[in-house]
Amino acid sequence: MAYLISQFIVGIVIFIILIVLSIIGLRSKTVIIRELMRHSRMGDACPLSMDLIVMNALRRTSVLLRGFYAYMTMYFVRDDGSIIQFFRGYVPSLSNTWRIMDFSPSIRLFNLTVSADGIGITDILMPYPSSLELPGGLISPFDIRTGEPTGVVNFLSIKRALASELGERLVQSMSLAEIIRRIRIDISFYNGVNLTKYSTSLLKLLAHAGIQVNGELRVVEGSVDTNLRKLVNCPYLFGYAACLGGAFRTTWAWFTIIEAILGLVYAFIPSLLILLIAAPIIYVLVILLLSLPRIT
Repeated sequence: MAYLISQFIVGIVIFIILIVLSIIGLRSKTVIIRELMRHSRMGDACPLSMDLIVMNALRRTSVLLRGFYAYMTMYFVRDDGSIIQFFRGYVPSLSNTWRIMDFSPSIRLFNLTVSADGIGITDILMPYPSSLELPGGLISPFDIRTGEPTGVVNFLSIKRALASELGERLVQSMSLAEIIRRIRIDISFYNGVNLTKYSTSLLKLLAHAGIQVNGELRVVEGSVDTNLRKLVNCPYLFGYAACLGGAFRTTWAWFTIIEAILGLVYAFIPSLLILLIAAPIIYVLVILLLSLPRIT
């Protein structure tokens, strides 16, 4: 009798704890990078953007009314393997606002400067907030209280940004292709969503956008006069660990709900103990075998 009472109490406690966690999971938001898009030429540049989707822990699409921010950090890898951080800043939305509030969110990573023949890429421009010049003087591009960007979106050459850390002479001695092969990128999302970070190399990112990097940069897929939209190959760009992390963060509430139901049933049917213990293993196997290949 005492055993049955203990079993009942354990089952009820498991049910309550996991239901509370499931409710919390509905407030958990994760940013998934869905598509990479190379836009058609605007003047002498093609914008390169990423389409995003915000999901909760039930893998349901969420809309953040207050928006969120994207942040990019770029690193240069030296010959000896040491790493230098040479750029760190916010990434604007495709509509040129620093806070990403669009119903279908997207971020504008770079502007790709195109050569006159429409085939070569001559420079990569990175976004940064510039000061506003008003009759009363310059206004800082950042909010003094929060540190968030307020200035207009401007663009900076990747060589110029790198020269501030390595020196003008060294940067000028390297070709754009050589520089790109040495650059790694971290893209983070926060403020309104769970802190999510994706890491990749600039070489892989450009290759995914249809740009070949040999002795020079050339557009090898599509035309600069039309849009090129590619579903993001998550394992190729960001690695399996990042993709699995996204899969767990956007499905774990389903697991807690099912486990809570099993806990409640276990309170009355002791024979379900094995299934209660096996459920976490089954969940992990389902993510590994089914979810990973479909993450984009």
